[in-house]
Amino acid sequence: MPGRDDAIEMVRAFWEEGFNGRALDVIDGVIAESYVNHAALPGTPPGPEGQKALMERLWEAFPDGRFAIEHLALAGDTVICVGTMSGTHRGVLLGVPATGRSVQWRMCHLVRVGEDGRAIEHRAIRDDLGLMRQMGVLPG
Repeated sequence: MPGRDDAIEMVRAFWEEGFNGRALDVIDGVIAESYVNHAALPGTPPGPEGQKALMERLWEAFPDGRFAIEHLALAGDTVICVGTMSGTHRGVLLGVPATGRSVQWRMCHLVRVGEDGRAIEHRAIRDDLGLMRQMGVLPG
């Protein structure tokens, strides 16, 4: 497996260049073909193409969506990334039509890194309940 700094930089590039920079081409360099995202939205296929589709769905729901990295650490072959996604709900997400509300969605991502330095597996802990409350779907 690549070094600690390489693994952390891969996750940083995913969020800062790929997600925040809206650069889907970054995904091919950081996500392995065998990539499995255990935290994907329903209907998302595996691999880099599934990750690209997921990002496009999130950008449609939150056109101004940004992910702020608050903490990055490496434990074994897994990068731990804690951060907050923020944006304005302007498109459908999980069947919820646009509300126009601003949200902040707290998350912790666990990204397992393969021998070639690309992500091979992803899990997440997200405050989905808090997101639904902010969008007005559930009472606060």
